Amino acid sequence: MSTAASSAATREQVWEESRSRLIPGTVVGSLIEWYDIAIYGQAAALVFGTLFFPEFSSTAGRVAAFATFGVGYFARPLGAIIFGHLGDKYGRRFSLVGTLLLMGIATVIIGCLPTYGSIGIAAPILLVLCRLLQGAGVGAEYVGAVTMVAEFAPAKRRGYYAALPACGVFLGIGLAAAVSATVSTLPKDQLLSWGWRIPFLLSIIVVGLGLFLRLRVPESPVFADLKSAHARTKVPALTLIRAMGGRLLLVMVANSVLAFNIYVIQTFALGYLTDRDVPKSTTLVALLLGCAVGAIAIPLVGKLSDRVGRKPVYLVVCVLCAVTAFPFFWLIDTGNTALIMIAFAMAFGSCLAMFGSQAAYYAELFPAAYRFSGFGLGREIPGALLAGPAPVIAVGLLAAAGGVPWLIAAAMAFLAVASFVAVLALPETKGVDLTPIHEAPGSDDLAPAAGGTS
Repeated sequence: MSTAASSAATREQVWEESRSRLIPGTVVGSLIEWYDIAIYGQAAALVFGTLFFPEFSSTAGRVAAFATFGVGYFARPLGAIIFGHLGDKYGRRFSLVGTLLLMGIATVIIGCLPTYGSIGIAAPILLVLCRLLQGAGVGAEYVGAVTMVAEFAPAKRRGYYAALPACGVFLGIGLAAAVSATVSTLPKDQLLSWGWRIPFLLSIIVVGLGLFLRLRVPESPVFADLKSAHARTKVPALTLIRAMGGRLLLVMVANSVLAFNIYVIQTFALGYLTDRDVPKSTTLVALLLGCAVGAIAIPLVGKLSDRVGRKPVYLVVCVLCAVTAFPFFWLIDTGNTALIMIAFAMAFGSCLAMFGSQAAYYAELFPAAYRFSGFGLGREIPGALLAGPAPVIAVGLLAAAGGVPWLIAAAMAFLAVASFVAVLALPETKGVDLTPIHEAPGSDDLAPAAGGTS
């Protein structure tokens, strides 16, 4: 047996031995990440304006609450740099334990914060600080989980397995929607006095479970090879920018549609429908339905990318995101419950499907020495520029169009087209070998694994 074949057989054995611990350990991190994001976004849309910015008008208070939501996204690139550096230099597992703890602790603290009525201006300041910590942890959580799975998984099924951590997105948003829907049935005075805290405090249970699972996950065999070969770089992010700055920029643009569209649907649309007297429970159930569609689509899209390639699948999802933007608002503007459900299933399902198309792809686009950093910055810089500000941008576009959402839909469609063009310029990566010995950092040549295709 050749050395390459022996190495492949060893990795296959390690994968089979680790899969039962690895998949739950990475999915739960994604669950916590998106649970935290979703409950904050829902609280910002529904109660934070009243609780933390009571001196503002209703609209201004909501904008201020959305702004605190967006602040977390400005911390995400910093989190990607810090935890990406730790992940590329000291280990993927080491970094993932840190992101989990930081996210969870910050979320629980938010649930304990006094409101403006108790401590005045200090309340929103503390809220912003917690949101910054939360954002820093989120900035590398999903990226680290996908990187770990991609580096363990067999090349021929990498798209499918790398997509699975994103199912935690559905579970997290779905759990948040279910908890928020339950809490929203409380009388208004109870909701504003203590009910809003419940979703944040419940995070401690999920974090405890996540920590238990994550500590049982072994280190990535690719990182182990990287370490034994003394191939780690001193400052991975700087090496990345010097060697593959153009590719990093294309990945940022490719992720822009997900960064913006998903938060318009998930966060802005909740307040938009509330202003049109649609019951909060209806919008949260519609969001849950969209999550269910996404949960089904994510692994199917990942599996399809293993068969036909990363690029074709990604391009099709970009088209779906573009063509659903206007119908989403047309349907929710009817106020009809059934049509609102269809709108969220169609638009949110399309956005979530992009997780399945980008998971293995982004991991394959960067060499092992700075894969964590490249993947993280490629996702989180557009997040800082578009995802966090998305609800505030949407409020501004709505006002500019006289209360009609066509400008928001146009922005969503435009970013889908921009992402499509960026993916066209990126190489196909299906079947590449992710181990350090097969990689030439800084080169656009991608060596396919044994039995794989380029």
